[in-house]
Amino acid sequence: MTDVVKHPHVTEKAMDKMDFENKLQFICDTGATKPEIAETVAQRFDVTVEDVTTMVTMDGTKKATVRLSEDDDAQEVASRIGVF
Repeated sequence: MTDVVKHPHVTEKAMDKMDFENKLQFICDTGATKPEIAETVAQRFDVTVEDVTTMVTMDGTKKATVRLSEDDDAQEVASRIGVF
């Protein structure tokens, strides 16, 4: 199977969600399910995933917004994976 989570999605709106809602956004494989995305993010970044919402954008890519538990800091995870 292809890589479920391809790369972080970094926009001004995504940064606001990271700062104020403890959420990270990723571009994912279009066939990936929410449980697969949650499991991949949890294992790859060593975090606890509370919730996953997905949408397919107008250009056909799948964007997942992942809410982390209160024990995990989205900003810390983002700096670890090189968003900053």
